[in-house]
Amino acid sequence: MTRRLTTVILFVLFCTSLYSQTTPIEFTVVSYGVSPRDVAKSTTDIYTYASTGLANVGVGSLMYFKATITGQAIGTVTWTITRRPQGSTAAVGATIDQIDTSTIVITYTPDKLGAYELTATSGAYSASVSFNAAKYLGFTNTFVSGENKNVNCQTCHSSYVAEWEQTNHATMFTRAMNATPGLSGPSDHYSANCIGCHTTGNDKNPTAVNDGFDDLTFTYPSVLTNGTYNELVSQFPDAMMRGNIQCESCHGPASSHVGVTSDHRMTATYDPAVCAYCHDSGTHHIFPEQYDASLHAQAVDESGPGRESCVRCHTGVGFKQWVDGVQTSDPYFDVSYTPITCAGCHDPHNNTNVNQLRKISAELLAPNSTKVNIDESVAGKGAICFNCHQSRSEANTAVTAATINQRFGPHHGPQGDMLIANNMLELAGITLASSNHIGATVDACVRCHMYGNAQVVDATGKVIQVGGHSFRVVTPDGKSNMEACAQCHGGTLGASFEDVTFTFNGNGDHDNDGLIEGLQDEVKGMIEKIRAALPLKAGQTKPVPETSWTPDQRSAYWNMITAEEDKSFGIHNPKYIVSGLKGAMKLLNIPVSVENEELTIPNEYTLFQNYPNPFNPSTNIKFSLPKASNVKLTIYDAIGREVRTLLNNELSAGTHTIQWNASNIASGIYFCRIEANDYVKVNKMLLLK
Repeated sequence: MTRRLTTVILFVLFCTSLYSQTTPIEFTVVSYGVSPRDVAKSTTDIYTYASTGLANVGVGSLMYFKATITGQAIGTVTWTITRRPQGSTAAVGATIDQIDTSTIVITYTPDKLGAYELTATSGAYSASVSFNAAKYLGFTNTFVSGENKNVNCQTCHSSYVAEWEQTNHATMFTRAMNATPGLSGPSDHYSANCIGCHTTGNDKNPTAVNDGFDDLTFTYPSVLTNGTYNELVSQFPDAMMRGNIQCESCHGPASSHVGVTSDHRMTATYDPAVCAYCHDSGTHHIFPEQYDASLHAQAVDESGPGRESCVRCHTGVGFKQWVDGVQTSDPYFDVSYTPITCAGCHDPHNNTNVNQLRKISAELLAPNSTKVNIDESVAGKGAICFNCHQSRSEANTAVTAATINQRFGPHHGPQGDMLIANNMLELAGITLASSNHIGATVDACVRCHMYGNAQVVDATGKVIQVGGHSFRVVTPDGKSNMEACAQCHGGTLGASFEDVTFTFNGNGDHDNDGLIEGLQDEVKGMIEKIRAALPLKAGQTKPVPETSWTPDQRSAYWNMITAEEDKSFGIHNPKYIVSGLKGAMKLLNIPVSVENEELTIPNEYTLFQNYPNPFNPSTNIKFSLPKASNVKLTIYDAIGREVRTLLNNELSAGTHTIQWNASNIASGIYFCRIEANDYVKVNKMLLLK
């Protein structure tokens, strides 16, 4: 997992007297989480042990701190320990990691119990970070340093503890030691190597002696059977008091807490580095590494005062507050920025919903200010996604408003509406249709965006960044995850989303440019034709909605911008997006009917020679149909292997032209074969690159 910052900025110094800049220079220092995967990448860098990145850690645990400056190179940084417990002699590590010209990382190991502060100075800029070192207790333990305090986690946090006790975290080690099938049964791979993440306070660093599970007497059983856990509690009571994944695993050790939270004596964070401490290593624990490739990890910063309604979908803590019904007027309402992290979607304390999801229902706006209710029966686990991936305005209300502004539209995330065919306008007499992706996908968004490669690495050991918690259907290098489509469509759709063709009411040329192209290109063509027909003001390169626009212009723009901001360009719901855009085109008097190249319907089936030929990389394949027919158009290589199925759809009578882009195909001789009713013909083509 990419190492991530984990504490808020504590100090920022702007030096406008020395530097005149539009954006002030910002210098920050934060604690920094490092996953086991990051540690394993090199044996020569400074990352020798994993770290949760918490500001509350076990004494002796290796910590990392990141210093960053914006607007200039970071230069030499001087570190000063401006606060430390009595007797502490720990020093900042001598070796740094220069991540880039503006960022460095250093190490520090707190050697005594208590509060610390590090101050970094770079030229005229200075920033500080504070943290705490303590020992682990276990959530039922009331003894601190031999003294019975008569309190433990349950005393003050009984409701959270009661919920947590129902989660798999709370019983992971118990179930493993009791030989629970799927964890430690006869055919399972469970071993002593697994307990580091299934108990509390484990740290491989030999300097980390802080009463974690690994510091206390424990012998791994030679045989695991039902009842082994209770035997271990009798044999090793101190160690087993830290058994399972307890409160301190995520919040840090509690020996200096006992009701006190100042000086980071107890912390809570949404940073994924805490989860990555256990969930990011090897080939089976990869979700945080996948998450780093997701757009959730890079959510647009819409935080801060005045954006209380935005954080619901732009920050992890904001979504949690919204689910919990915290009012934006609450004095403790948090508007600070955090990415949409693991704890944003999953509730660490609560197992009510499947996979500990915070919410598996949603309400969507629909025409006439009604509501569309989405729950688990409609969208499965994907119902949580609909809470943010929805229009923030209702179409009819928006287009008839007395005034409009540049935010007119669904507000960037209408994917849920697109999937269920909701909140576009039926225009110019063209009926809105819908493909049944929502019915076929079971878990809706999850079914496709998390499909495949969930726990797979490539030959080099690198996590494949598609599916799973990357939520990507396209890899970072641009390759489509067509395996997601193959669940229902097999291999008929092509090698990429760009290859997918779609015919509707016997027509595949939806943008009416004379070519049947891939669905995404057709939809983009429709969007551009609509955009070009809308009024521009002086200095504008794209039309921006104005109050002076006519109702027709507003309505057409609404459907156009909804289709554009869906970002799938038809894949989510082909029939809905095409019919919605056809209505917008017709409303603006943009021709939507296919202009036949022939004055009359052809009287016979014909496959014409492709043009150009030879070609590189695209060619046009033209054919005629005397009547509506199911057309299968297939490309084969010189030895008869199928390369692509360009079409396998019902088309209306007439002359049609489809474009084949062979940019990812090697040079050579290829054959195009058409099947339409009883008509079969093959033409030879030559690709020269």
